[in-house]
Amino acid sequence: MKRLLCAFCVVSALAGSAAAAQGPQVTKLAIAGARIHLPRSAYRHILGKPIFKERVLDPNLPSGWTRLIFANRSVSVYFAPKKNRATLITTWNKAYRTAAGIGPCSTVSELKVAYGTAAKPSRFNTRHGKVYAYTVGKNLLFASNNTTTIDAVVLYDGSDPKVNRAGGSLSYAGGIGLDERRCL
Repeated sequence: MKRLLCAFCVVSALAGSAAAAQGPQVTKLAIAGARIHLPRSAYRHILGKPIFKERVLDPNLPSGWTRLIFANRSVSVYFAPKKNRATLITTWNKAYRTAAGIGPCSTVSELKVAYGTAAKPSRFNTRHGKVYAYTVGKNLLFASNNTTTIDAVVLYDGSDPKVNRAGGSLSYAGGIGLDERRCL
């Protein structure tokens, strides 16, 4: 019994170190190794075959948005109307974390402790004093429908010239992030 328990401990330790060696799945430039602005075919190579390709039916977005859903990875890749390169990437995978350990299913309190003043309320997602999304750096948004738990993380183009205007990448990131599947 002791040998079995010891073998289990070794296997668990190796699995944990392999996951740590893999590095964070959410960075300022990629989610699950996928960057924005790549063509559709690149995401099939990086993430595998998408489970669905569908039009996004959101009254807050212009018509024509589409997304590839990689349900086995809990990742979606979004394409703006008439664009062949991705505009946004989202994840609701609770295993995908930043180097600071924050991702879907983390609490907003943990986000604030990990990032301090670098976690800024998204002006497009603050209503009546309640903050529903936070940005960290110029490319990551953490969406929280209940204002206490992060539901999804969004990678967007923070260098978009219209990033801070309605219709810019940040406003779309907030809307899509809050409408995305929730971490489970």
